[in-house]
Amino acid sequence: MTGAADGFRVETPRLILREFRPEDVTPLLRIGRDRRVSQMMSTLPVRWTRSQAADWIARSRFRGEPGFRLAIERRGSGLVGVAGLGGAPAMLAYFLDPAVWGQGYATEAAKAFVAAAFARFRGLDVLAADHFADNPGSGRVLEKLGFERLGRGAGRSLARLEPAPNIHYRLIRAKFEARHEIP
Repeated sequence: MTGAADGFRVETPRLILREFRPEDVTPLLRIGRDRRVSQMMSTLPVRWTRSQAADWIARSRFRGEPGFRLAIERRGSGLVGVAGLGGAPAMLAYFLDPAVWGQGYATEAAKAFVAAAFARFRGLDVLAADHFADNPGSGRVLEKLGFERLGRGAGRSLARLEPAPNIHYRLIRAKFEARHEIP
């Protein structure tokens, strides 16, 4: 992880989580327009335009506090997803290109991102997360990180016509630190 003046960057053996670049718009659109991705996220419309994606990237910038998103880049092959932290309470969100599902990238990226966030933001003691009930893979990722399931609710997505059942989680810093190394 880099210092505050350098932005927010996290590296793993296979991935680089970094600030977005202008050339990320095209792969971001390709991934975000995929219905398998957009309907699992609250803010991704199916008919996402280039200018909307560019604006989304501009609003994603790291400004020294929670409320940002990073590009997830697979070493040697470009953008494969997004990880973000924002809201109150602070909430973890992420999505990946379906072409790389099932290869452990979500767990690798989320674990590194959460560890870096806890290291950077000393006052951050709890993270929230949720996923739609028809996306159990995200639940497995969250549970591997130590998130505890709190209950069910209803979530909205710009890519769904109606609210859909979702599952809410929380992660206590101490529980994460007991299971994972924080840099």
